[in-house]
Amino acid sequence: MTTGYLSEGGKYYTDNEAAGLLGISLGRLRNKLSAGQPLPPRIQPPGCRNRLWSRQAVHDWLAQFTVAGTESAQSQQPKLRGRPTKQAGRAHRA
Repeated sequence: MTTGYLSEGGKYYTDNEAAGLLGISLGRLRNKLSAGQPLPPRIQPPGCRNRLWSRQAVHDWLAQFTVAGTESAQSQQPKLRGRPTKQAGRAHRA
């Protein structure tokens, strides 16, 4: 079996590498594939059981979900859980 596509400098990712890049497990990747959820374009060579993921296509697909942050996460106050204290309620009404 030839494993030229497994090299770091190759043009394709394997399922394991694609799952790692997406931050999900291999099982979760397979579940997403079978459920038809949105994923990067993949290549299914004829007569081959291995799926391949074009490196450029995966990075292009991920780039379309880039979010430009205007506010820092620290500037937002954390949402408090539970019932507010009497002091907080009075401050809110004032």
